[in-house]
Amino acid sequence: MIFALSMNPSWDKTASIARFQPDAPNRIQVERIDAGGKGVNVARVAHELGEETELIGFDYAGEPMKAAMAQESIPCRLLPLNGEMRMNIKLRETDTGRTIEISERGVPVTGEQIKAVLHALLETAKTGAWYVLTGSLPPGAPPDTYRRFCGAIQAWGCSAAVDCDGEALKEAILAKPALIKPNIQEFCGLTGVDAQDRRAVLDACRRLCFQGVGRVCLTWGGDGAWLVSAKGAWACGAAKIEPRGTQGGGDTMLAALITALSRGMPDPEALRFASAAAAATVMRPGTLLCRCGDVEALLPELTVCALEP
Repeated sequence: MIFALSMNPSWDKTASIARFQPDAPNRIQVERIDAGGKGVNVARVAHELGEETELIGFDYAGEPMKAAMAQESIPCRLLPLNGEMRMNIKLRETDTGRTIEISERGVPVTGEQIKAVLHALLETAKTGAWYVLTGSLPPGAPPDTYRRFCGAIQAWGCSAAVDCDGEALKEAILAKPALIKPNIQEFCGLTGVDAQDRRAVLDACRRLCFQGVGRVCLTWGGDGAWLVSAKGAWACGAAKIEPRGTQGGGDTMLAALITALSRGMPDPEALRFASAAAAATVMRPGTLLCRCGDVEALLPELTVCALEP
């Protein structure tokens, strides 16, 4: 069972433009609008891969997230907030292939509302379940929110996976989560290592594991991903595909990795499965996520190798 936390969901508007021109009118072509966010993406991917999942977090005026999850038959426990769900605009430049992302901050929350979400998490606590704490925190939520959630969840015999950055990630690591999934830029900001020095990056991953973090899944963008634990370290190269979107690949990697681990896959196979799922998402346009058939088709193309001791 996978429970995904969504503290600061958004409307994801995907649009395109030939090239963004500062200080000039820019007329965009809107491609689609979806209710989304990192926790929502995790729940959707886990559901698509056949895993039992539930979304926990906040909803807004008109209950847009509840309606979106109902359409996909994903159970949810969402606490109401006053105000409108924030807008996250992903603007793709067709001339350059770049993506410009513009995000609103979201509705402020109180300490009592944060406690209510934690209570909702603990009401579902089941030994062996995975809880995914991912995405930006809403205004009013302190940086130690994920650390407190992680500690409380794992005290009940559950596993917590964390995907965030900055101070929230630094705090969360103190609770020794079962898994963290930073990208290489976030990891270098956390540890101070140079991304060009892969030996130093690997050593930093191992230090975190020996300090109590269960696994570090480190994504390198077009260079694939690593999975490091106290028992070993593995790398999986990127699939040879034609990217059509850049959004949701990291969320897919996380959801698929946890799905694989919850099914008892060994770490190398779990990494390969997650890498195939991430590639299957990047193959799709805009904010669309992976499909099971695409994941299965990509698996034979990927190989995993052990990183040097």
